[in-house]
Amino acid sequence: MDVGMSSIWDTRTMGVMRSETAVAISAIEAALNLSHAREGAEDVTHKSERDIVTATDVLIEDRIRAFLGESLEATVVGEERGGEGGSESYWLVDPICGTRNFASGIPLYCINLALVENGLVTVSAIGDGSTGEVLVAQQGSGAWALTDASARQLRVSSDSKTMIIEDGHSTGARREQAANFLAAAIRLDRWELRTFSTTLSLAYVASGRVAAYSLFSISAVHAAAGSLLASESGAFLTDLKGNPWMIESDSLIASADRALHDELLQLARDAEPVLTNNM
Repeated sequence: MDVGMSSIWDTRTMGVMRSETAVAISAIEAALNLSHAREGAEDVTHKSERDIVTATDVLIEDRIRAFLGESLEATVVGEERGGEGGSESYWLVDPICGTRNFASGIPLYCINLALVENGLVTVSAIGDGSTGEVLVAQQGSGAWALTDASARQLRVSSDSKTMIIEDGHSTGARREQAANFLAAAIRLDRWELRTFSTTLSLAYVASGRVAAYSLFSISAVHAAAGSLLASESGAFLTDLKGNPWMIESDSLIASADRALHDELLQLARDAEPVLTNNM
């Protein structure tokens, strides 16, 4: 296997690279090449009114599955091909997070790959479609951005005063909460607000590009890789109620500092709709 960006790994500053991490980096590099070639990008199928898949999504997932299967004989759960993650160790693959952006020629998308061991995310690799960087984290070893020539450590920062808020295809009372939360954030007039429709936003928190990311509906296949990247770069990460984010969590807030995180949690509590039958 071509070592590619794995050769940039410096054990003196980044710790010992796991064999699983090396495979993940190579898999993401190959997947990024496929996404940039855009083969199948115009072959679009609607999974629901707001959810689409391209032939590229399937092509990328199959390529990553082949990498993991040949190198590690791994159990894989994918966004498009499915799978069961009941074993002690398995991989989560989201071949293109931000498929509508990708299909529209907007480079705000990412490729997510995460290793789950005993219920915890221990290795993650994310391909940034806009830059070609591979963002990688190992539990306890920090988070790093790799290119063909260099590696830089990722650190959170609230300096941008920018927040990303996503409804995440939420429904019912949770969707109303997302709408109330966004309205309150607009009225406060304290942050620049964005919506990217991709968990690339977690990588942006990890790298200090944005101060916080609030997501009102999510599953592990989308968020697992970014969750480790964000936490390893110093982010505070919980669900909307302030519980530590876990594989089973259905929502997410990631913030660069504790004060901001506490403020967003309070904003989320205040945004809960008053209903007879709460979610």
